[in-house]
Amino acid sequence: MTNMNKEEQISLKDRKDDILLLAMRFIQLSKEQLGTEPVELSKEAEAFLLTYEWLDEGELKISVKRACIVSEGTVLQIEDFDLKHRQARSIGKFVESKLQGFMRNIKQFEKFNLYDMVIPEVERSLILMVMKETNGNQVKASKLLGINRNTLRSKIKKLGIKINNK
Repeated sequence: MTNMNKEEQISLKDRKDDILLLAMRFIQLSKEQLGTEPVELSKEAEAFLLTYEWLDEGELKISVKRACIVSEGTVLQIEDFDLKHRQARSIGKFVESKLQGFMRNIKQFEKFNLYDMVIPEVERSLILMVMKETNGNQVKASKLLGINRNTLRSKIKKLGIKINNK
């Protein structure tokens, strides 16, 4: 997250005219990099993008990329942008607060392999969430996670994750 360039750190609050241009650029990048299908925005999605209070270009880019991955057509719809929670920005704080509570309870043990206990659980939860979001589509899930499809399959097997495809 610290690798954002200066442009991505500038608030879009005062740059409303740039939002749709940037969104279209990010759609094109997703199409080129991930092979996603969406090529345009619905009028409702455009209105949403213009009224949402974006933190910076990075948040817009992540949201557009995610929408391109989960979209089921060539036109991005407003429901493809599930931004009820700013998860990308607040996940670190959320995890930290949960782990702090856990640490208070675990300090009594001298030898405890916290890393080997926590990391697989976080990874399992993340994979399950993404698999649910992509309706069990491992290709889309691996793209959203930013890992190779074979790596995802290996992790699913290693973590004992049961996938219910409908």
